[in-house]
Amino acid sequence: MKQFLLLLIFTPLFTFCGQQKNKNINEQSSEETNEVKTPLYKATYYLIRHAEKDRTDPQNADPSLNIDGMKRAKNWAKYFETIKIDEIYVTKYIRTKQTVSFIAQQKAISPKTYNPNTLYSEDFLKETNGKTVIISGHSNTTPMLVNKLIGEQKFKDMDDSDNATLFKVTIDGNNRNVETLKVE
Repeated sequence: MKQFLLLLIFTPLFTFCGQQKNKNINEQSSEETNEVKTPLYKATYYLIRHAEKDRTDPQNADPSLNIDGMKRAKNWAKYFETIKIDEIYVTKYIRTKQTVSFIAQQKAISPKTYNPNTLYSEDFLKETNGKTVIISGHSNTTPMLVNKLIGEQKFKDMDDSDNATLFKVTIDGNNRNVETLKVE
């Protein structure tokens, strides 16, 4: 009988200790799960530097494209003619807007203005998830954004005469790839 009473007294104690242990294990695995549950995005980004700009007035901080630049903008439109594009991003400068203007007309897309220093973010990745996006930038901002998208410091500033390089970044979950093409 004494053994039975002792069993009745200590059973709730052992049960409580076991529940606490299981609770701690569940909390721990829940925390680990939260860390692993990083959203996996899928998107394609085409990053280009603006086309050739008018350099006749060195004091002009916001020049338009020159004749060669307008030809290149038309050539970009030809290149992207058969590619489905969902969004287009441009900086506040007229040359980035003009570079993609024919593409925007062709695809009936209103470009969104972005700040190169703040574009890459969790919100940007969420907003562009499942989409194909063109980003028109500059010789320093384009490689910077490519590096952020691929998660490594692979590319340096572009040469000032390079208006033909196209970076194609594809994100598929944890896989991030970049192709570099010359489009003359």
